[in-house]
Amino acid sequence: MKSLMFWGVLAASLVLTGCENNAASYEIDNDKNHAISLLREQNIAWFGDVQQRFVVSRFPVCQRRFTVDSSGPKMKRIELYEVQPRLYAAQQGDTWYVLTTEDCRVQKFDQPPPVIPPGRLVGTFLRKDGQLMFKPAADSAPAAAAPSAPAN
Repeated sequence: MKSLMFWGVLAASLVLTGCENNAASYEIDNDKNHAISLLREQNIAWFGDVQQRFVVSRFPVCQRRFTVDSSGPKMKRIELYEVQPRLYAAQQGDTWYVLTTEDCRVQKFDQPPPVIPPGRLVGTFLRKDGQLMFKPAADSAPAAAAPSAPAN
């Protein structure tokens, strides 16, 4: 009986190691209620596409989830640009999306935007050490406080 349980646990763990269920978020103005998140899910190990979804939220006004093109098991990075307040563009390879937090919508571009880059790069969704993360762009990080002068 113990042998059967061992083999069952081993088989289940091998199947589950190929699954992916990751999420990462860009918090707009450091507000967890105003964010753009990326979810990646693969329900059956080693088979099928990894589903990708953007979740656009601005509580209490709206929150919506949109399925977007999959980049396959090996994720292609997604660069996120701020075009203007509450309007963003995302690029994954040759595919572009427009995202708005005004009313929480996402739309795929038929063709690339007329101006590239379409705005200020705020960061990149990418995988690092097997985990999905949002890496802020260098110029979008909060400015460091200037050292204060010594008191006399």
